[in-house]
Amino acid sequence: MKILTPARVRASALRCVNIAIIASIIVPNALAQTATPTPPSEANVVTVIGKTPVPGTAQPQEELSFPAQTARARDLERSGALDLTDYLNRNVGGITVNNIAGNPYQMDVNYRGFTASPLLGTPQGLSVFVDGMRINQAFGDVVSWDALPRSAIASIALMPGSNPLFGLNTLGGALAIQTKDGLGFKGSHAQVTLGSYGRRAVEFEHGGNSAATGLHWFITGNGFKEKSWREESQSSVQQLFGKLGWRDAKTSLMLSVNLAGSGLQGAGIQENRLLDRSWSSVYTRPDKTDQNTIAFNLVGSRELTEALTLTGNAYARRIRTSTYNGDINEGSLDQAVYYNLNAAERTTLLAAGFKVPTTAENRTNTPFPFLRCIAQARLNDEPGEKCNGLINRSNTAQSNAGFATQLSWSGDVGAVKHQIVGGLAYDSSRVRYVQSTQLGYLNPDRSVTGIPYFADGVTGGDVDGNPFDQRVELRGSTRVASLYLTDTLTFNRNLHVTLAARYNHARVVTQDQLFPYFDPSRGSLSCPCSSRIRPSDCVS
Repeated sequence: MKILTPARVRASALRCVNIAIIASIIVPNALAQTATPTPPSEANVVTVIGKTPVPGTAQPQEELSFPAQTARARDLERSGALDLTDYLNRNVGGITVNNIAGNPYQMDVNYRGFTASPLLGTPQGLSVFVDGMRINQAFGDVVSWDALPRSAIASIALMPGSNPLFGLNTLGGALAIQTKDGLGFKGSHAQVTLGSYGRRAVEFEHGGNSAATGLHWFITGNGFKEKSWREESQSSVQQLFGKLGWRDAKTSLMLSVNLAGSGLQGAGIQENRLLDRSWSSVYTRPDKTDQNTIAFNLVGSRELTEALTLTGNAYARRIRTSTYNGDINEGSLDQAVYYNLNAAERTTLLAAGFKVPTTAENRTNTPFPFLRCIAQARLNDEPGEKCNGLINRSNTAQSNAGFATQLSWSGDVGAVKHQIVGGLAYDSSRVRYVQSTQLGYLNPDRSVTGIPYFADGVTGGDVDGNPFDQRVELRGSTRVASLYLTDTLTFNRNLHVTLAARYNHARVVTQDQLFPYFDPSRGSLSCPCSSRIRPSDCVS
């Protein structure tokens, strides 16, 4: 019996345990405060920051161990920013953005060298929370900025540093977003925006509450379309956010629903040579991302005593993403064989009904050749080297659910005031990712025309003697359980010490759905569930 060697290795279980501790001391300049006292006529403004992922626990900003930056809904409205990333770029210190995807809704947000990006494969280093729900996706930790309407944001707080309270991959900082409700945002508002390059948008919001029943509600939506000043860089975004809540003297409950759908095209960066000829030109086309998101989040709090409060949230989310990208085949760049068909190539093209030129093709009369690509594919020889274009497609389906709950206590122990928060969190995610590559050729407008041959190890022929195979099909699951604790000790008005720690236990399972893999629990090769794999393919 012969056992086939698996092409990929299955990561059956990856367990990691992380613990981090942060401590800092804040000592304001008391002498400076004494020298320049606040005039009695001026009101002191106290800004409170939610210092934990779950909303409900806030602390004055001057007592925090980090220089948090905050903004309110009115700040976003006055800025005229298109979305949250646009506002962060204009108004928040330390933030820069990269529009490498070529679409205003697909910005890379960089903060002190760490990134939160919607592009799969970008190293991520910022955690983003919306009402306690971490919106970094399970697959690649990416952030879809187009999922949340700007009009739903009540406040934002950017907290720098590797704060253990915000969990794994919070390397450079955390962005905590709180959404509006009918208690703080009452009434109705609508606006229509028209601009150049086909930009048009309709935005509305409505909120209200009932003092008799304790109910409150809020709903907002946004529809946006734009042709863009660049070729093949259209945007279409639809966003809807709603929240229903109830509150009495000691209890608060809120259920929010977020729906979003987008079709974003952005052709990325361009060469200077081609920009000199046309500033609106793109390198290759199309580059399109379609995404649909639905998310539910239940947030609640209960005041158990004057000093003890219980808060928590439970959430569920599903995301479906598909991409369609026309690209240059880099494997063909070193090939000088686009012209001068050989006898076998002429024969197969004529047999298929193609018109074969009688004069030799060259760069002057045929700047974008394609016949040899088709001929090589039909001969099952080397189309992976002779076809200068590729169409890359991907589909991702993600679902995740989880909860977090925490207790907060505030009181004095001796001469020291404590604000203690302890909590636990659990998150479970499942992902399915499929990627395929179709052979094709470039056209004069830099689009790619596909031919019915793929980099599947069979129809795509060989590249340097190896089967041309770029398929990917993965299934994965992630489970993360966490415990966290923080305590802020106040010794006097000028001295605060913050301690924080978190324990994480993560289990990650990844299965290759295309090839057999080694199952440690069975001590043998196993086949995953896939229509492309037959049991006889695993062992022969």
